[in-house]
Parts: sequence; structure tokens; C-alpha cells
Amino acid sequence: MEWSEVLEHVAVGEGSKTELRSRFDKDAVGKAICAFANSEGGVVVLGVDDAGAIIGVKENPESLQERSTGSLRTGCSAPVAATCGCHQTQEGWVHWITVPRLRGFGPLRHGGRVWMLRSIHDRHRISRCRSRAIFISAGA
Repeated sequence: MEWSEVLEHVAVGEGSKTELRSRFDKDAVGKAICAFANSEGGVVVLGVDDAGAIIGVKENPESLQERSTGSLRTGCSAPVAATCGCHQTQEGWVHWITVPRLRGFGPLRHGGRVWMLRSIHDRHRISRCRSRAIFISAGA
């Protein structure tokens, strides 16, 4: 994903395809990655507040990229084949993680729980029976 596409996501704001985070929080980012992978995919943008203002991340960019890729490898019940990017602004670094839709036999889990998007701005843990029903009805 190019920087101009990230700016388009930021301009639209949070929704079913975009999660804005002011900083890297392993748990929150892990939930968002699982929710996007278990739905239609999306992008997590770090260094942007909830109002869409670019505030930058003060953390060393190499360190944050390493933590992001580590979360993709071990933060969910299976590795997620997402891509990461970053761009330096006057405010600091903006990082993004582009998460594709999961194509597999079952939902990804974070912290032992399945996370799905039910509506805009809404990530929820769902029951085992409900997740099984969703994936059976989707043909997964």
C-alpha cells in the first residue's frame, strides 16, 4: 500500500476496513488484525488519533516494524500474511499493517478468542458456536 492510499484511509476514518491507533498496543493491534483477517481484510494505521489527526509514533521505526511483524507471526493463532509500511511525517512516523482476508479452515484467534467485525467501530469476541455457524454458512 502506498502512502497516498494510507492518507485516503485516514481521511475516511475508522470503519469496517480501517483501524486508527495513536501508538502500537500489542493487544489492541492483535485484536484488529484478527478481526480484519476473519472478515474482509483491512488496514491498521499507527500514529493517527481517533479524530484522524496525524500525530506520529515516537518509537524507533525499525523497532516498531520488528514488533509489528512479530505480532503478525505470533499474535494470532496462526501467522498472518500481511504487509507493513511506514512513512516519516513532520509529526513523526506513521506505520500501517495491511491485513488480507483469511482464507482457511477456521477463524484466527487472539488471546484464545475469536475476534470478528460486526459493524463499523465494533470488534467483538464471539462464542465458539456462533463462529462455527458463521464459517459453515460462509463455506469455510
